[in-house]
Amino acid sequence: MRVLLVCLAGLLVCLQTADSHSLPQKDYETDSSKHDITIPLNDTSGNNSSSVPDNSSGNLDSNITTFIVRYVYRKDKKESMGIYAHKNGKIKKILEDGLAVSDWSPKSRTYLGNKDGIYVYDTETEKLEKYGNLSDSIIEIVKENRTDDLYILTEDHVVYKVTEEGTKKIKVNEAEHAEKIALDWDENLYYIGANNQPYIIASDGAKKIEGLPANPTSASISRPPITIEHGAWFMCEKQPYIIYPNATSEPYVFNDQEKLEYEKRNRAVEAIFLQVWNQTEE
Repeated sequence: MRVLLVCLAGLLVCLQTADSHSLPQKDYETDSSKHDITIPLNDTSGNNSSSVPDNSSGNLDSNITTFIVRYVYRKDKKESMGIYAHKNGKIKKILEDGLAVSDWSPKSRTYLGNKDGIYVYDTETEKLEKYGNLSDSIIEIVKENRTDDLYILTEDHVVYKVTEEGTKKIKVNEAEHAEKIALDWDENLYYIGANNQPYIIASDGAKKIEGLPANPTSASISRPPITIEHGAWFMCEKQPYIIYPNATSEPYVFNDQEKLEYEKRNRAVEAIFLQVWNQTEE
């Protein structure tokens, strides 16, 4: 399933971009403290191949839709500047107040989190529709692998499981003060809580993942690459880890082929990054 290899590359590129390839910052208001672009890359074509496109130029497959979330921080609060879709070299804004894109879309439907609930974007027809009847302001959204159930993280840092085609939500009480959420391929739910520490939601409550740096300055979490069958992907201090349902962890070391794929994705994503910047700043 090509989606996760591409999504992984997007995650790493975002981290590297923030450190060493930052675009010029623009002051939108006097209380604007940060401006960034996050690029989760999804292959929503329904292609279940585990291979990565072999493109020596570093370009992504033209059939892949790339979703770009633009935002600024104002008074320590993330505010949306819109979600954009990039496909076949073209970029268009698809949602005005969105902050979240689901990381797993085996079909052509990708779920988006907005300030007034959930939307679904069809990458084949390029049409956007409201999904369900929820009105929560959503900052993170993930989809289960085997069902159409979703998990959302709201602006007030509450996690819900969303079922029945977006019409019912159940609070996940174990996830306290969540900042980010992720699922693994076995549908285990993880979240990042206080001090950038990850937790696994187990049958007897939330458990802190052991074996990680005590106080990382930044952290991210996502579904792992398809080559990793169990656990979630955790990145902190530029070091990737695999975190497991038994609350353990281990560092992940890229092999030579993965490094090559990453460099190719890096070039392609940076080109999209600059295209979005130039188009939206005109």
